[in-house]
Amino acid sequence: MSGVRSPKIKNPNEESPLSAVDRRRRRFLQCLVLACVGIAGLGTDAAQAAAKHLEFGPARAFSFDRLIQTARDNAAKPYQEPPRPGAEVVAKIDYDEHGQIRYRPELALDANGPGAYPVTFFHLGKWFQQPMRAYAVDQGKAREIRYRRDYFSMPKDNPAQHMPDDAGFAGFRLHESRLRDDWRTQDWVAFLGASYFRTIGALGQYGLSARGIALDTAVAGPEEFPMFREFYLEPAASTEEPMRIYALLDGPGITGAYRFDLYRKTGVVIEVDCRLFLRRDVMRLGIAPLTSMFWFGEHGRDRDLDWRPEVHDSDGLAMWNGAGERIWRPLRNPPYPTAVSFSDFNPRGFGFMQRDRNFDH
Repeated sequence: MSGVRSPKIKNPNEESPLSAVDRRRRRFLQCLVLACVGIAGLGTDAAQAAAKHLEFGPARAFSFDRLIQTARDNAAKPYQEPPRPGAEVVAKIDYDEHGQIRYRPELALDANGPGAYPVTFFHLGKWFQQPMRAYAVDQGKAREIRYRRDYFSMPKDNPAQHMPDDAGFAGFRLHESRLRDDWRTQDWVAFLGASYFRTIGALGQYGLSARGIALDTAVAGPEEFPMFREFYLEPAASTEEPMRIYALLDGPGITGAYRFDLYRKTGVVIEVDCRLFLRRDVMRLGIAPLTSMFWFGEHGRDRDLDWRPEVHDSDGLAMWNGAGERIWRPLRNPPYPTAVSFSDFNPRGFGFMQRDRNFDH
């Protein structure tokens, strides 16, 4: 991820202002955290009353400074779980049913402009149960994009047919420029689940997932997964300008306000600016965490485990340290949780890679 700035972290008591892969089917090692994948469902022509346009809430004043103040105020209050309208219905939308639900591209935010990149939304489901709220930003005003079941096509017997209005969304994705004929089937950024997000690379394929923050990973005790509870979408006037996304982070131990500037280049560049406020002491705070999946590689493989020579999304961590040295750390899958640390000053870059791409190895 390019252009990631270090966030500012302050205690709220101080003055002034951090692929849901089906785990039933793949038992991979968690490298920091689980990956998220956007599930695009197979659409159907179910006979249902179709919405003709998006429905919005009333306009309210919005700015990044206001979002920062909201995060600061939240940190001074006890954490409260967000409401989950239709929770009993969401629990019934399993892997297969979720795959049947498809957002109708004609109802994408900015499908007809003025923004350059249309936005479509992911439906809630058993593996994405926490709702988020999405707002459209225009000239300092934000209006909520209200959930309506008719934004999605789905079979008549899908449990999601019984979702109540204003249930919220699971996440969203940005599509290619609306001036392209294929934008309805081509997307380049997805935010889905907790604080996960990911983008396509130079070859047009989605890579691993990044995360807004990681709390208490690989320590004695449970890891915390704060979520982006609200998103504010400010359109790019043209493909030469960045799409700007604001997000409100909330969790039992931390709150935060984020600003993402997304540039669609040969690949994707995201500049991240955020302010974080702690609700409690944290044992380990992970800034700019990346996520991948690894079961086994060519080294240390149990040949009775699986017929495939290697099973992973990445096989190592590549680092470019502050002294200009290139470091490669192969991944492995020990029988117990393990944390490996590298000390550095002003690192130039790091990321997971799948360096070995020959199936015969």
